[in-house]
Amino acid sequence: MKTPYHAFSVHDGRIFRDGQQLLLVSADYPYYRDDRANWADRLQTLKSLGIQVVTAYIPWRHHQLSSTQAPDFVGQTQPNRDVLGFLALCASLELPVIMKPGPFVHAELNYGGLPDWTCPVNNPDIEPLLNAYDSNVYWTGAALDNSGTQVAPWPLPAPFSPAFSHLVHTWMAQVSEQVIRPHEAPDGPIIALQIANEGIYSNGQHAPWAYDYSPSALALYREFLQARYRTLGHYNQRHAAHFTAWEQIPPPQDGHSQHQQPYIDWGEFQADYMRQVFLHWSAQLQTRLPIFINQNPPLGEPFGTDSWLTRVEPERWNNVHYGFTNWVGDVSANPATFDRYILTAKRTPGVNLEENWGFGELYDAAYVDAATSFYQTLAILNAGATGFNVYTGVATAGRDPNLEIIPRMPYPDAAPVTEHGEITPKAEIVRWLATFMARYGAEFLACQPVQPAAWGVYLPAARWGAWDWESGGTHGQQLARFQREMRQMHLDYGVLNLQATTVEDWLRFPYLMTACDRTMHRAVQEKLVEYARSGGKLALVGSLPDLDEHFHPCEILAANAGLFQVFPEVALEGWLAGVERPQVETGAADVWVRTHPTQNVQFVTLLFPTGSPQTACLTVPVGERHLRFVLSAAPAGGAFLRLEHGQISAVMIKGLNHFRGVLVVPRITLGDQEFASTEPGDFAWIDGRTYFLSAAGQSIEP
Repeated sequence: MKTPYHAFSVHDGRIFRDGQQLLLVSADYPYYRDDRANWADRLQTLKSLGIQVVTAYIPWRHHQLSSTQAPDFVGQTQPNRDVLGFLALCASLELPVIMKPGPFVHAELNYGGLPDWTCPVNNPDIEPLLNAYDSNVYWTGAALDNSGTQVAPWPLPAPFSPAFSHLVHTWMAQVSEQVIRPHEAPDGPIIALQIANEGIYSNGQHAPWAYDYSPSALALYREFLQARYRTLGHYNQRHAAHFTAWEQIPPPQDGHSQHQQPYIDWGEFQADYMRQVFLHWSAQLQTRLPIFINQNPPLGEPFGTDSWLTRVEPERWNNVHYGFTNWVGDVSANPATFDRYILTAKRTPGVNLEENWGFGELYDAAYVDAATSFYQTLAILNAGATGFNVYTGVATAGRDPNLEIIPRMPYPDAAPVTEHGEITPKAEIVRWLATFMARYGAEFLACQPVQPAAWGVYLPAARWGAWDWESGGTHGQQLARFQREMRQMHLDYGVLNLQATTVEDWLRFPYLMTACDRTMHRAVQEKLVEYARSGGKLALVGSLPDLDEHFHPCEILAANAGLFQVFPEVALEGWLAGVERPQVETGAADVWVRTHPTQNVQFVTLLFPTGSPQTACLTVPVGERHLRFVLSAAPAGGAFLRLEHGQISAVMIKGLNHFRGVLVVPRITLGDQEFASTEPGDFAWIDGRTYFLSAAGQSIEP
């Protein structure tokens, strides 16, 4: 008898099951890297840790070795290709699965998981992906270079190359027919899918000149222009140009032109191009299941935020749902990295589909310790994530040169569950978080973050700013300053797309700030004035616009300048002087507060950045109360609290950070309440049960 599975529904990035909102706790298991004999044990171990859902890529190159052979999904050619057997094990354990069929998956695999025969080097019929300089865009291939020590770079295929599109469609159709549709909920364990990876080829955050300048993409660009402007006459009028055919219009290749419109056009096309790739790649799946993508955070370069905003426009993606990954480094140690990561959740609600819980050697040595992942998981949940993923939950040690020509063993080096199936102290922290979220996760999501202010993203300005980044005052750079100053004041905030949201959406925030230049859509100017007239406290950074989107005179904001403030650059201290905020008396802490709309329940998160003192004393406004906490915890650690009627009703404290060499006796006090241990370690009190993890890694519970 088949076990019925309840497929998810997704609304505004929030996950629902049987009509109830769910905070998704998942873990990735790369079955294809492991011995098939280990699968059942590792899946059982993940379930024992409280993992609700398993995620796994289905690497194209692993399952289809030749373009002339059908994919092997049953292990006929190699036991660990039996993905149908893997799904059967998940079903037997009643573990739902999110499957990720690519076609590109990254996952540290040769050629990002694409088969060799999809590379333009091996198949001249496939167009290479090109950048603005007509150069190939490369990924590490599946062969060593002439030195014999490094992996040779291979050009990536252009997504809309007809020859490549045909291969992708065939692959996705076969995966759907043989793997997904026979095993999708409610009759099977597959409850959702993810396509592509971090954009398209793990490049969703790259600069607008990085791709796609291949012939197939430029043909789409000109179709986009024709649909937007209708006639060449209209296009020429808007661009002060004299083209006689759409094919003559070049894409922008540098930022030297003073005319902004071609750059704005190209940026809007980039966002639409992402939409088309997602729809193009998912069309053959023909599934009723939710489909996610996993966008990566902005780059750290000065053009990074504007470039990210240019491409990442989830409002365009129809039924492809927004999700995101971590992979920016230790956010507890770098405030700019912190802000870039937080923006991924602020831009649009969605599930965190990859949080680094296992990679120290490959990405950042700080991840060998659970404190770094604990800090980041709680930070991103407070920033708006509707679930988190332990990536990867299980280490593996399978050697397969088809998957990784220079193997990293184990993969990853610091997973919560070792390649031998052993539970580590890091796994205990995963268990505690999963236990906490199983009990209180839905309630946490029902609580509203305390956000007095929001930043309004005006996408045309970001699209120009990505090219004009050397000016130092672009839209994205001003947003980054806004984020940094808000967190320095211990205040949370929202991020709004001014063109896609309503004044009613904006009025949820008493304060609203955005950056302006000479041009701004007439409708956006009108909405900003309406927000201010409706009682919102509006601040504009830069100069007031005097032109609309058609470059016609439009001074709606200038005519109503008495309704708002104008600043030459972001400056929040005076503007938000009347806003009540947490006060950190001693030490340093990052403070987040969420409050329930109908019940006297709040969640307070206190995180200690790397390098901070081990004790902080702070007062936090919570509802009508001002609560004074004294917390002792490890740097890159902190505490996660549930409050009810002003009293702590559940708590987790991270007192250990072996990587930083800090072992703290965990303690928190609130009034006459105190939760503490007598020796260094990690401490939790969840649903009336006490948990403790000693510095030696010994787990103690009643």
